[in-house]
Amino acid sequence: MTGKNITKRILYCVLLAIAVSLMFFYVRNEYKTYTDSKVVKADVINVSGTKNGMLDIKYRYNYDGDKYEESARQSVGKIKVGDKKEIRIRKNAPEQIVTASIKSAILQNVAFALCLFAYVLASINLIEQIG
Repeated sequence: MTGKNITKRILYCVLLAIAVSLMFFYVRNEYKTYTDSKVVKADVINVSGTKNGMLDIKYRYNYDGDKYEESARQSVGKIKVGDKKEIRIRKNAPEQIVTASIKSAILQNVAFALCLFAYVLASINLIEQIG
């Protein structure tokens, strides 16, 4: 194997390591946000469409004795003003509505694990070819 090919492979492994690291921090943050949240009952007080098909929904809810009115951009089925919905909010910042689902948090963890596995295999392959 030529030195040029080895240099390319090392560069690819470094770039893959950077990508896996960035993905790790993103997944960890999303998972922590989801697990540090609480489900509350909310009243829908306004619904408006956006250009990309998402709905801008304004909710009114109570948490720890305080009242909040906050908006979230979501893609939901049928929803109208006056509906009562369960929403997920951050415990330490109840004015923030969490729109991620547990499915997306789990799928992101699985994707991270697959990327990490690919990185390990690529590194092992590179080490075998160098040595």
